[in-house]
Amino acid sequence: MLFHDIEITDGFIDKMLSSLSDGVCIISAQEPNHPIIYANPAFESMSGYCQEEVLGKRYLFLNHSESKTSETEAIQLALLNGDNCHVVLRNKRRNGELFWNETTLSVIKDRDDNTQYFVSIQKDISDEIDLQKTITDQIKALESAKERLESLTQIDALTDLFNKRYFSMQYPTQYNIAKRNDDQLSVFMIDVDQFKQYNDHYGHLAGDYCLKEIACALKVVFKRTSDFVARFGGEEFVIYSVGLNEHQALISAKNLVEYMKDLKISHERSEFDYVTVSIGVACSNWDKHSTHEVLLEQADSALYEAKNNGRNQSVVFKQS
Repeated sequence: MLFHDIEITDGFIDKMLSSLSDGVCIISAQEPNHPIIYANPAFESMSGYCQEEVLGKRYLFLNHSESKTSETEAIQLALLNGDNCHVVLRNKRRNGELFWNETTLSVIKDRDDNTQYFVSIQKDISDEIDLQKTITDQIKALESAKERLESLTQIDALTDLFNKRYFSMQYPTQYNIAKRNDDQLSVFMIDVDQFKQYNDHYGHLAGDYCLKEIACALKVVFKRTSDFVARFGGEEFVIYSVGLNEHQALISAKNLVEYMKDLKISHERSEFDYVTVSIGVACSNWDKHSTHEVLLEQADSALYEAKNNGRNQSVVFKQS
């Protein structure tokens, strides 16, 4: 057989290919199944097979099922059509060890442009792949840590509601939603009645459980996608809600008051014998609003009125 008129077994060619650090195979393009007719020492070291074991084998004999089908098909099409090809395959050494094999397949033609041979240069890139995987895993871990950190900056650890800081940052978003929909923006300030007495009587663990139950109640009553519920601090909660007029906002507040009654969380130090909440509501059209601080102050003023009127009720702020 000739390799551009130089015999494959010629000492010069063999010496040249033997000196390469990458694995080299020469494949017959003329015989069925494209058998290997030469393998250099680097290929022997990489594959674990000696040249005598390799000669005559199908070119893809090292291939493993973990190789991508598309990569294997690309090699097969290149062999069939006499094309060059570059792929990364999952191969198996003689001892069963898997490795990543970067393979470049090049066509060798005679003077009449007939494909005679393919030269396959193969490189074990397992270390590079492992490094890439390590880097990818580290990037994913960093992204996950970043998400957890961002979550910690947004979520109240006890109630799993948004926290006060994130709530304050949300006002521009809520305002823009109200503006886009030409809707009203309502703010609810909610305070647990006589919560200090509850903690003193039942203990702080029970107090934490009570706050969690109230947080769940808030999620049940204020479950629209436009309701943004947060823990404001201590036993106070706050809600932005887009799309409720004053009457609808008052109904939602009353629903929460009734829901707390149905929960029947015992409170022996309350005149109602169960945990209650007081609610202050402030409503404004998007085009008549001042600032979110003003709306919060109005809601807080209405909450103060609800407390003074005997608690366990809701009050809507009225401009004097």
